[in-house]
Amino acid sequence: MKEILMSNIPAAVAVIGLVCYFFGMAVVFIASPVKNAEKFAVKPVDNAGKTEIRVYYGGISFALGAFLLYLTVALKTPVYSLVGGVIFATTVFVTRTIFLCVDKGWKCPYTKLAIPAEALFVIALWTCFVLSKVLY
Repeated sequence: MKEILMSNIPAAVAVIGLVCYFFGMAVVFIASPVKNAEKFAVKPVDNAGKTEIRVYYGGISFALGAFLLYLTVALKTPVYSLVGGVIFATTVFVTRTIFLCVDKGWKCPYTKLAIPAEALFVIALWTCFVLSKVLY
């Protein structure tokens, strides 16, 4: 694994960050779905809603982290996992920005945190992507 990560350090740093992020989100939403979903302005209407939060925020986060880790090991490079992370994060950020305007949610407390945090995350991932191409 060390050889794989050393093959492209900027991509490896990004992938480690992505995997930790996704695994962390999985733990948070599986362990305490309602409390954490409410921080994201999401509230289930019944127990099935609580399950959906665990599944979609928790389960899919775990699956994304596991897939990026698998992809890195299977292809013996972190570059393709970084590309997947860049596509994912950029799509989430662009979609959030568009529908923030459509839904008029720019004054909501969560949005005031999400937009700058996601923007920095996307910039960091793109920086790692460019460095991975320039340096390797």
